[in-house]
Amino acid sequence: MDRFELIDEDYEAILAAKNAARLLLKQPNITPEQIITLGKALHALEHLPDVTPKTFIEFGVSYRNGDDGFEEMKYILFRISNNDFEISRGGSTYDSSVGGDTYSRPGWLIEVDGGSERDCDLSGIEGAVVEYINLGAKLIVTDEAA
Repeated sequence: MDRFELIDEDYEAILAAKNAARLLLKQPNITPEQIITLGKALHALEHLPDVTPKTFIEFGVSYRNGDDGFEEMKYILFRISNNDFEISRGGSTYDSSVGGDTYSRPGWLIEVDGGSERDCDLSGIEGAVVEYINLGAKLIVTDEAA
C-alpha cells in the first residue's frame, strides 16, 4: 500500500485541513452532497500517512467582494487525493481602470512520490477560513473521484 512520507510539521497541516472541514460541516447552507464529500475527506485525512485509493477531493472557501469598478476574490483550498495532500491560498483583484491580476501565496504540498513544498504559514489558516466564512464566503466542496 502507498504511503505519504510525513514529517512532524505535516501533521499540523493535516490538522488544519481537518479543522477546516469540520468548520464547513457546521455551515447552515451546506448541502447533503457536500456533507458526504467532507466526510470522505475527513476519512482520508484521518488515515494519513496511508493513501486512501480513488480519492480526489477539494474543499475550502472562496470570498468575493466588490463591484463593477473593483473586485477582489480570495480563496483557501484543501485537496486530498491518492497522489497528494495540498493547501493552497490565493486570489485575484480587478480594477476597471487598470485590469486584473491573480496571485497565490506559499502553499503546502506533500506528494506520495516524495515531492513536497512546505512554505505555507499554517498559523493563520484556520483563522482565515473563519474570517472568510463570516464575510459570506462560498463553500467549495468537490469530489472528482465520484
